[in-house]
Formats: sequence, C-alpha cells, structure tokens
Amino acid sequence: MRLRKKSLSLLMLIGGVLLATCSQATTVLEQAFPDLVYQADAIVVGTVTGIEERWDGARQAPFTSVTFSNLTVLKGDPGSESITLEFLGGHTPDGMMLVVDGVPHFTMGEKTVLFSVGNYRDFCPLVGVWQGLLRVTFDPQRGIETISDNFHVPIVSVQDGKFLKQEAQAPVQEALPLTTFLDLIQQQMRTPYGH
Repeated sequence: MRLRKKSLSLLMLIGGVLLATCSQATTVLEQAFPDLVYQADAIVVGTVTGIEERWDGARQAPFTSVTFSNLTVLKGDPGSESITLEFLGGHTPDGMMLVVDGVPHFTMGEKTVLFSVGNYRDFCPLVGVWQGLLRVTFDPQRGIETISDNFHVPIVSVQDGKFLKQEAQAPVQEALPLTTFLDLIQQQMRTPYGH
C-alpha cells in the first residue's frame, strides 16, 4: 500500500511537471492603450531599487517582490515613496526555478512605466501581463528618455489606441519621448472610457 501511494505521488508529480513544461505560452488578450490606462489601479514611473524572492508556504509557490522608487505617480496612490509589486515565480526550496511565461523580469536600477492592477492578488500585477510594463531608456544622441515595450522594442507613437513600434525591416524611426508618452496618459485619463 505504501509503495502504491509513493508510485501514485511520483506519477502525479511527473504529470504536473510535464504539463507545466508543455504549456509554455501564457495567453493574454491584446490591450490597447486606453485599456492599459483605464484598467490600471496605479500608473507610475519608477526605478527598480529592490528585488527579493521568497517561498510562500501557504500557497506552496515562490514569489518575487520588486520595489520601485523615485516615483512619478500618474494614477492611484502607492501610499509611500515607493511601490512593491509581487510576481509569481522564483526559486523553490529544492533549488528549482519557477518561471511563468510572459511575466516580466527586472534588473536593479532600470526605469519603467507600470500599469498595475491586482497586486498581491494576481500572478502578475500588471494590466495584460507584459503589456503593462514599458521600459525607459536614455537616448544619448537626443539627450532624452524614450520608451520601449517589455521586449525592448522602441515605441514610436500611439495611434488609434495602438502602440506603433519600430519594425526590424523599416527605416529607423525615433522612439517616443517619455515626456510625450506621459502627456498622452494624462490626456487619455481625461477622456471617457470607450471614446
């Protein structure tokens, strides 16, 4: 009986690992620019100042807390000078690594624009998972900060509620300045949803 229970447990474990390995894609609906703005509980520009992994024994899963400081708040109230978002993923006690496809990764010191929703509730506290994160980079030739998507593809404009991005085969277009993008967010916040 004891051997049968161990065999069944092992089969369930292997089945779970195979299922997790086979389902590598995270399916998410495409979010238009107005959706990001209106669905977000908080919209902030911030710099990553802390990354901490922890094992949650109650939920039997690893979580990574990312702290953003030097905030510019466009929507919501973080309640302090920083905001910490909790993402599913990280190291398990047995040394394995849980990575959720589509959940962004962060590095210390990077600057981001965050459209946050469902913090400490959802597996990824960003609107549309990776879509709710834009990365800020400094363009030394223009002397300004610009924005890119989560995958570091420059965003060149927002038209008809869609992000237009630099295409690999197209002539190089200048990335959208961060200040212009923040103005677009504020304009969108003044527009009734659905217009």
